[in-house]
Amino acid sequence: MTSQKPIRSETLTGDDERTYINQLLAIIRAARLNDRYTDPRRLGAHIRAMSSEVHRGEYDGIQVNIDSGLPTYREFTRVQTDVQIAGDQLNKLGSRRELARKAAESDHQVHRRQLAKYDYYDDIADTPLVPLGAMDVTLRRIEPDENRAHFRITFDKLDASGVFTRHSIELSQQKSVWSRNIVELDEETSSHTDEFQSLIYKFSAMDAEFTYAKLETLSGVTVQRVTKGTVGPIYFGRWDAPESIKEIIGDDPDRFVAMFGLDNAADDVDEHKNNDPFGELFEHQLTGNMRATYARAREQFDYRVYRDRKFVVPRGLENDVRALCEERGTKNIVYSVR
Repeated sequence: MTSQKPIRSETLTGDDERTYINQLLAIIRAARLNDRYTDPRRLGAHIRAMSSEVHRGEYDGIQVNIDSGLPTYREFTRVQTDVQIAGDQLNKLGSRRELARKAAESDHQVHRRQLAKYDYYDDIADTPLVPLGAMDVTLRRIEPDENRAHFRITFDKLDASGVFTRHSIELSQQKSVWSRNIVELDEETSSHTDEFQSLIYKFSAMDAEFTYAKLETLSGVTVQRVTKGTVGPIYFGRWDAPESIKEIIGDDPDRFVAMFGLDNAADDVDEHKNNDPFGELFEHQLTGNMRATYARAREQFDYRVYRDRKFVVPRGLENDVRALCEERGTKNIVYSVR
């Protein structure tokens, strides 16, 4: 894999900031994301908390990752920190009624700023946020006679490239420890979470097939399915885009093409199929060794790979994107927003 490029960013303010936030929220709603993707409700709430209507001038604009089209890691962690400290800040600021009285009776801007800060923290205090790097392990069932436990693992991450990824993994693990009393599994599950999180974190920049192949080589592990759902990139007219996308959106800042990839490697997929018209966005990162790993894995393990991608565009651009997909031999879902 090639080294990570430096992040290119631009800060939007004023009307550009408001338009951008509203576009992002509309895109997320229109994408109809299922549980194979980062939680859209949490992602939308997290982004809404970045808007000037919510922070009331507490921050100067929003920094956007030009390559992913999403806010930068800095913006997501800023909101995360503010939500964590919201309760303490509200206690320090005191009564809103008293702050409002001082703001109305005084010419000093400090009182208006304190009132705005109170309202900001009050608005975001209970905001459900999207995880920036978190794993959840669910014990699905236990087969005591086989000393085998079945897990579903969900790993959410804001990737270094600036897009959100969710790995959903269904696997079983066989180990002598499962012959112990079932009530002791809670402690064991916790330790496995740490182990798998370290592994999946290393694999998360790659596709589902890479993760599937690597996990299958672990002693005692049998993988049924690995799915990787990706939110982004979102290409806006105001910034660079692949040539084929740029021909559709031009330089119009109100035009965009949002992408939502879904990558699935499983033992119950009928055949290998690639319905991703932009697979080259990932393929160019593969080294010769990685390609060889894929070839060996397909020979050794009984699984197939299905890749897909859906799109969200402004109304009026649907047919342009469908035509582009057709030129590349795929047929994809294209949603639109007004």
